[in-house]
Parts: sequence; structure tokens; C-alpha cells
Amino acid sequence: MNRIFGLLLVALAVLVIIVFFANPELIETVWFWLVGFIGYIIYFSRKGLKSLKNLFKNDRPTPFALTPETNKSPSGKNKEREELLKNLPETDPETWEFLASSELTLLRYLDDGNTSLGLLYLGKQFFCYTLEDTHRDEKLPGGTRIPEGKYPLSFNPSLTELTKRYRKRFPWFEYHIEIKNIPNYELVYIHIGNSHQDTRGCILLADGVNTGSSEKMVTHSQRAFERFYKRIYPKITSQKGLAIKILNEDWMERAGLRQKTLEAVNN
Repeated sequence: MNRIFGLLLVALAVLVIIVFFANPELIETVWFWLVGFIGYIIYFSRKGLKSLKNLFKNDRPTPFALTPETNKSPSGKNKEREELLKNLPETDPETWEFLASSELTLLRYLDDGNTSLGLLYLGKQFFCYTLEDTHRDEKLPGGTRIPEGKYPLSFNPSLTELTKRYRKRFPWFEYHIEIKNIPNYELVYIHIGNSHQDTRGCILLADGVNTGSSEKMVTHSQRAFERFYKRIYPKITSQKGLAIKILNEDWMERAGLRQKTLEAVNN
């Protein structure tokens, strides 16, 4: 029985080697998948340990937390609700917009001082990964990401050298998609690239992320860009008025605080 099991393992290993030799791209794909999977295991392990520590803490609730809800007077509850309502998104719409209120939404989630990584959504559906330059309090030309905000999309009709190169490479390409009306920025495009050295303030699209190396990079950028371009460019040329909303890394905290506030008001 052990011999049969051993032979099966050897046969499986040989089959895997043959598949990788026949299709080398699978090695890269599987490797990135494993790196991401290990990262999720580490993340959830830490969260689990933190939860266990909190479970066995000897802290006791404060007397206020034990006070029954019924002991509060109606006028007291109304005052609390009024205070909570002051922090609702509707009082500061530019800061607290709904995440899915735009057709295109970029949610930044990491900035290591050189590179910013993000998630691009079309409506409520995840579309691809993004890579930008880092945030800087003072703009460094060609090395600073654009500020968060909502910006219209258009195409740049200029026949630049970059446009000529793209046209030569891709028969489906016409003009670059440009992000407009950014204070103190111009000629900011959405295009192909692999690291912050390719961005110069622009947004790169990709189907894969490599966070294991010292320099954060993205992969399969051309594939993601082609898919994006064929879907978005016709809408831009048809004058549909598309815009992209970009949110910084604290969007998760802001969205969570909004939900907690609404729940507190409704209780």
C-alpha cells in the first residue's frame, strides 16, 4: 500500500513538472497565488490570536455599559442621536461619499513610501489592481501620486510619442485615457506598467500583484489594460461623462465608522 502511494506521489510530481515545462506562465501564476495565500494565513492568524487575547482579558465592563437602555430618558436619547447625526456622511458629503456611487472607484490600500497599491472597481465589481507613486506632502514632479478625489475621464487627442508606440503595439488602441481637472497635475493617464518607475504620477493597471519583493510590483498589466480600455474608451468617446473616484488608504476605517454611526442612530 505504501509503495502504491509513493508511486502515485512520484507520478504526480512528474506530471506537475511536465505541465510547468509546457506552460511556464503557470509557475508565475501559482507562485503569486501561494504568496498571497500565505499572506492571508498570517493575517487571519494574527487576528485570531488577538481575539483570543481579548477573550481571556480580566477587564470588567464599566458601570455605564451595564446600565439598561430603558433607564435613559427620551430626551437624553434624543440628544445622543443629535450628536451622532452630526458625524453622518450627509453632513460632509465630499469626505463620506458612498464607495459605489461612481462607475469607477479606486481604493488605495497600501503605501510603502515608494509605491501605492490599490483596487479598481467598476460599479460594485472588482476589476483589477492598480499601482501608483507614493503620497508626498509636497509634490515631486514625476514621483507623486495624485490626491484623492473625483475626477472626470477623457481622452487626449494629441498624437504623442507614447500614443504612437501604443498604436504600433495594439491595433485596438486610439488615444490615451486621461484623468482631468487634477489640481497642479496634467497629462495623468491610465496605462500599462509594472512598478512606480513606470508611473510618473499616472495609474497603472494589472491583474496580479507581487508584494514579496522589496519593491512592490504588479504583473499582467497589458492584459488588464486591454480589458479596461475596450470597456471604458467607447463610453468616453460617446460623451457619457465618466468619472473616477479615488480614496486613500483610510477608506476602510471611514466606511466602518459610517456604518457604526448609522447603527447607533437606528438603535
